[in-house]
Amino acid sequence: MRAFLLCLTIAVTAADLAAGADELTVKEITVARKVYVAKCAKCHQFYDPAKYSGEQWSKWMDKMGRKSKLKPEQEALLNRYLDAYRAGRLPGKPQAK
Repeated sequence: MRAFLLCLTIAVTAADLAAGADELTVKEITVARKVYVAKCAKCHQFYDPAKYSGEQWSKWMDKMGRKSKLKPEQEALLNRYLDAYRAGRLPGKPQAK
């Protein structure tokens, strides 16, 4: 898992983190990844957000956010992280291991 985090950190280039309100910093990506592993991957496999419509994905994120008892700031960061993945702005895919 640590190797994946290191690879993810290295793979995110300065261009990927260019200025913009919706862009994630390397630190935010690292924290979001930890939230994903702790709150999502502990119970189920990765569900590719790109395979769901925006409305479907939002519905599931709301439901699972409540079920996993995410704090509001965790939910917001995880949503930004997975939205960036959906948009193709993050390399790889979130995985538990």
